[in-house]
Amino acid sequence: MALREKKLESIVLTRDFVLASILVSQLVLFPAVAYGRPVSQEQQQRQPLGSLTVVGDVYVNESRPPAESTIFSGDALRTAPGGNATFTTSGKGSLKVSPDSQLVFPGNPQYVAELKSGTVVMTSLSGPASINLRVGDYALAAVTQGEESTSKIEKSTDGAFLITCLQGSVGVIPLQGANGLFLQAGQSVRISTQGELTAVEQQPTPAPVQQTTGAQKKSNAGWIILAVAGGGGAAGAAAALGHGGGKSPVSPAARQ
Repeated sequence: MALREKKLESIVLTRDFVLASILVSQLVLFPAVAYGRPVSQEQQQRQPLGSLTVVGDVYVNESRPPAESTIFSGDALRTAPGGNATFTTSGKGSLKVSPDSQLVFPGNPQYVAELKSGTVVMTSLSGPASINLRVGDYALAAVTQGEESTSKIEKSTDGAFLITCLQGSVGVIPLQGANGLFLQAGQSVRISTQGELTAVEQQPTPAPVQQTTGAQKKSNAGWIILAVAGGGGAAGAAAALGHGGGKSPVSPAARQ
């Protein structure tokens, strides 16, 4: 009887050891399966897009990231009233995200991120191949090869966008057909909730008194229309416009 009990005890211990070994193997080799969270194909295909630096209350996918981290395709970024964030793509540019703003990073080849709400300052370092941002049904892209450009993008509560070129030049390029605009430093455009572009007149900056021709005045205030057929993509359209290096495009108003 005692021998039989020892055999049963041995079998139980052996069984428990085997089960424990299997469980440990699952935890080590298949952690997502062991915790009931299978690894999806989408998660496996997520690509790193750039680095993120945060200060204050900032959330990535509704979790607090460390001060420095990596943004992947599919991530969503949100800054609280006390938070600031800077997304940087090496050699291409950066997005400085103000408090109370939201961005998504879909990994789309036409643009790295889309502004959902709030304010962003986009800096492009080297022309059409630099960082691009989606705003509504348009994409913002630098258009002059080798030129650094900076733009401020604000989305109001009614869904309209205000885009101001602070330095260099930037193209407001439709993602699907229609016409866009080429903004130079000091120019602004508004995108309505219906997707219509409207030039915003800026207050004139005082300048030293000097003789200028009427043609020169028109050239400084003119707007360049981008005629983009089809959906060839923001980078492609910007590259076509910026072809030829540092030559400044001529405004239609200046040719009249």
